[in-house]
Amino acid sequence: MSPKVKTFIERGISTIILLGLLGGAVCWNNAIGYAILVCVLCNLTSYEWFRMLKERGKESNRGLSLIAGLVYPWLMAAGMLLLNSEEPIAIIGGEDGPTSLFLACSFNFGATALSLLVLFVLATFFCELYRMDYKGSTGAQALSSAGMTILSFVYPVWLFAFALSALDEPTRTYNLLWLILATKMSDIWAYVSGVLLGGRFIKPRFSPVVSPKKTWEGIIGSFTLTSVFSWLLLPITDFGFEISPVVFFCVLMPCIFILSVAGDLAGSLIKRGVAIKDSGSLLPGIGGIFDLIDSPSFTVAFFTAVMAII
Repeated sequence: MSPKVKTFIERGISTIILLGLLGGAVCWNNAIGYAILVCVLCNLTSYEWFRMLKERGKESNRGLSLIAGLVYPWLMAAGMLLLNSEEPIAIIGGEDGPTSLFLACSFNFGATALSLLVLFVLATFFCELYRMDYKGSTGAQALSSAGMTILSFVYPVWLFAFALSALDEPTRTYNLLWLILATKMSDIWAYVSGVLLGGRFIKPRFSPVVSPKKTWEGIIGSFTLTSVFSWLLLPITDFGFEISPVVFFCVLMPCIFILSVAGDLAGSLIKRGVAIKDSGSLLPGIGGIFDLIDSPSFTVAFFTAVMAII
């Protein structure tokens, strides 16, 4: 078996496992299972960031980033599940017997996510001010550390956690499943198209510095195949409005594909910045969890924002 075929098989198996877990949680129609899956993926990515930065000796507040990455998704999931809970929060005694009490609250996912991000940024800079005044850090070190700390939390943990916003409406989980399917298909088909046709018709590379192996043939082939298969899978979604073929192929899929490629390149940029090939070895042929959810972080966050606006 050639190395290229072996890599393709490994990538396919790893991706199928992820999508199988996500699809199983959705089809099971259990919000808790879906939430746990998303939170665990975020937590594993936080740990990978912590390890990557430690191994490469990069300036950052790794502890703060790790704690935020571990706690944040569970807080957001708890907020969404509590908001949608139809079970009584507590039962108290009364003159006429036990009385069920429901916790009256209003949880706005977007506003809460933005507020916690602001608090994290402020905490990061307070920590860097302390390190400059009392730990001997230079201004350049503090600035580099602040940037790396914020980035390690925002991408992809904070962005990917927007998948939890689907918990307020069960049908939206199917939309996100379809979106993640389309996003990961673009990566698989890009690899297949690149192996079969890469460099045969267009010599310049698509991304000669950040990702030298990406070819224009791979990108074009991936967009074509991903669009067709995503169209065939569209019946599993429920966007609340009909999508015409023209809108799908000329607007929706180009947006998804561009964001998917951008997310993949952003992940490659970061790995080059910390001088590693893969964020981990948990998934053969892919690497770590960060390598798996880098592109879905872009698509999930963007379309969650778009759906909130429209």
